[in-house]
Amino acid sequence: MKKMDVEMDKKGQVTIFIILGIAIVIVLIILFSSGGDFTSIFLGKSPVQKMEECVSGPLESGLELVRNQGGSIDPENYYLYKDRKIDYICFTDQSFQKCVMQKPLLKESVENELEDYIKEDVVRCLEDERDALNRGTTSVTFKDPKVEVSLVPNDVIVVTELDLKIVKGETSESYKSIRTDVNSKLYDFVFVAADIANNEVEYGDATVDKYSFLDKSLKVEKIKQGDETTVYILSDRGSDEQFYFAIKSIPIPPGWIDGELFE
Repeated sequence: MKKMDVEMDKKGQVTIFIILGIAIVIVLIILFSSGGDFTSIFLGKSPVQKMEECVSGPLESGLELVRNQGGSIDPENYYLYKDRKIDYICFTDQSFQKCVMQKPLLKESVENELEDYIKEDVVRCLEDERDALNRGTTSVTFKDPKVEVSLVPNDVIVVTELDLKIVKGETSESYKSIRTDVNSKLYDFVFVAADIANNEVEYGDATVDKYSFLDKSLKVEKIKQGDETTVYILSDRGSDEQFYFAIKSIPIPPGWIDGELFE
């Protein structure tokens, strides 16, 4: 009886090894017949994934800057608030005058700022990845990349047009463009910021309670500064993402008290 049990155990083990062997052969056949990159599947990332990261890295850095600096990468006319250079999106230095829009098309301005900021890094990274892959068994070619950034509800989208072609062995893949999406409330922030600025232009001030009433996930802070600058902070309650911008409207000259100017 014991001898029979041992023989059955051995047969069971042989059966398991045969099944495993067949499974490995099937996997290898699928990999090689589809032109799959064995190394990238089990040890690393595909060429397209690497190139997507060439966009997502610089984009995240650019988003951090525009969120903290009023939609600008390198502000020139700004208010310094807690070590942040917050760009004025509506400004005047004329006493008792309403502010003038500095960026009438704020959404387009932010998109252009991001495009200009990321393009050089994206192109350099793509070329580095291409050269690294070409030293191996993969051939990668693309034309001069064109980067386009779009703010849409809940996302920032980057489309990199480059006519990418990847050749490995007898198989090839072609991509007219690579699309990279980053989850963000920046579109909503820019929309609200532009509306606040329009109110400042028309009335010299803005009421902000309505925005949180209409969108419960949005928090709006309005912080008056000593020189009649107002720092606005828009926050998404769900993600803690924020957008800072500054407005200076109807400034009161120094020494003005109760309708009289004291020098």
